[in-house]
Amino acid sequence: MPAPRRPDDRDDLDADRERPRPRRAAPRGRQREARFELDFGDFEPSERTRTGSRDERTRDGGRTRGTISDTYEPIDPLPPRRRPRAGEPLPDESGTYDVRLEDRDRRSRRRVAEVEERASQSARPARDDVEHEIEALERFEDAIESVRSPSDRGGGSDLGARVLVAVPAAIVAILLVAAGGPVFVAGIAAFGLVGVWELTRMFAKTRPSLFAGGVGVLAVIVAAALGDREAMLTALVASVPIVFLSVALSHPKGSMPGVAVTLLGIVWIGLALGHAVLLRDSQHGAGIVVDVLIGVFLGDTGAYLGGRMFGNRKLWPRVSPNKTIEGLLIGVIVAVAAVWFAGLYQDWLSGTDALLIGLAVAVVAPLGDLFESFLKRDAGTKDAGGLFGVHGGVLDRLDAAMFGIVAGYYVWLAMGMT
Repeated sequence: MPAPRRPDDRDDLDADRERPRPRRAAPRGRQREARFELDFGDFEPSERTRTGSRDERTRDGGRTRGTISDTYEPIDPLPPRRRPRAGEPLPDESGTYDVRLEDRDRRSRRRVAEVEERASQSARPARDDVEHEIEALERFEDAIESVRSPSDRGGGSDLGARVLVAVPAAIVAILLVAAGGPVFVAGIAAFGLVGVWELTRMFAKTRPSLFAGGVGVLAVIVAAALGDREAMLTALVASVPIVFLSVALSHPKGSMPGVAVTLLGIVWIGLALGHAVLLRDSQHGAGIVVDVLIGVFLGDTGAYLGGRMFGNRKLWPRVSPNKTIEGLLIGVIVAVAAVWFAGLYQDWLSGTDALLIGLAVAVVAPLGDLFESFLKRDAGTKDAGGLFGVHGGVLDRLDAAMFGIVAGYYVWLAMGMT
């Protein structure tokens, strides 16, 4: 029996050829060429280049590799792509611009326009919203005023409470003015410190410096008592670096609004009370200070009662919704008449001078009231404090007086009586 045939090496080679082999990945160079063809088209090598490359490979045993410049014809480089600037029209030349890109850009511009239109309609500025809220509050206040009883509107319990607080305050003010000297300066300084505390409390979110504000107000008042207007101005200027250092050390990250509020307190409260000290130390200063206070307080009372009884047209609703034009006119008439009437008991003050002082006080004092109302409205509070009960705090009671004192001082200075 013949022995089985043993496969030789030739059979093994035939079997290897018939067995499926895994497909090898294309060389990296061919992959780059494929991507190049996808991006820039199918470029065929020239006959000369292909023939020369084949001859070289034949002579060198298939080991010589050509470069891209030896394989493809040289082509001109593509121009660099440039992004269109804002507002620049897109190119639309036929054959050089894809219509699909044009449609896409048109849709993008349309979507941007729709978003901007919705944003402009829905997102209104915050200031407009605040103004609408203020108007709504004013309408609510007007509605409350319209349903009050006649006694409350004309002078019932509210007016009684005002009188009960105003009479002792007026007595204290007259005693301080009559005493003069250090007593008047100490009383003025006390009012000034309370006023600075109320101001910094109203604007606490701005992080002002109560210490620097109090020091600045005291410095201005003491400078007015020991010197003159130049000394008062020097104290004001010297308080600026104190304010800066105090606020900067308290808040290292910075608080520019706090610096502004602190300086406002020194300028508004300190200079006004410093002028009160200068006016009190002038010739017949005690009488002029009393005349100014009479004109301010009686003018304010006349404006209050006149507005309650005859007020129809609002003076400045966004700043002080309860003040009316009729109340302002009545207050001016009452203030001028009150100062003129007080001048009848002062032999050294003529009727004309009394009318001039009364007119200046009557016109300027309401501005001080509006200024303080403007600050309170910005701070979102009704009263600056509660020292005087229904009258509010020191700033609520002395806001018109601080403007009136300054006006009275310069009118009296113009008359040559300082």
